[in-house]
Amino acid sequence: MRRPVRVPCATRMLAGDPPCATRMLAGDPSRATRMLAGVALAVVALATGCGREPSFPDRVARVTTDGRTVAFTLDSCGLDGQTAFLVGRAESGATLQAVVGVEPDGETGVPASSGITVLDFDTVSLSAFGDEAWARRGETSDAPGSIETARIRGARIQASGRAAVVDRDEVPTGDELLDIRLDARCDADEEG
Repeated sequence: MRRPVRVPCATRMLAGDPPCATRMLAGDPSRATRMLAGVALAVVALATGCGREPSFPDRVARVTTDGRTVAFTLDSCGLDGQTAFLVGRAESGATLQAVVGVEPDGETGVPASSGITVLDFDTVSLSAFGDEAWARRGETSDAPGSIETARIRGARIQASGRAAVVDRDEVPTGDELLDIRLDARCDADEEG
């Protein structure tokens, strides 16, 4: 003799079996609480856009290093040929300059053609460059730090790597390297 297939109460409830729902909720208060919490979580996730980033204002760059993030208001940013550029200033007076090399597809970043300089970040200045970007500046020494990732995501300009602590002439002051991450938004193009 075959055993009848048992359909879970929750499935029957969705199919319009109210007595099942009543039995399910009345029989175990913690089950009802878990079910309501699950429904509430689903509603909140749908209402907030599940996984979307919080708003990121235009003409702002955020630089994160050593667990600290500083926001910079961008004075200038845009795309000049195959180079995205930005220049900004933080409320503290720190300044940011960055370039991100871009492939012809307009999205793929070129780490070797990218660089980030932050002067007066806290009490130090930081610099991270790909070899090609450093050489384009006319520099003959080794590039300070390194850029490991670079990309363009719509209006976002992003790069990350390892930054060297540098003096005002961007000469490393030691061997210490810090993780650095740049995330900027530049909706309004400026042609260089």
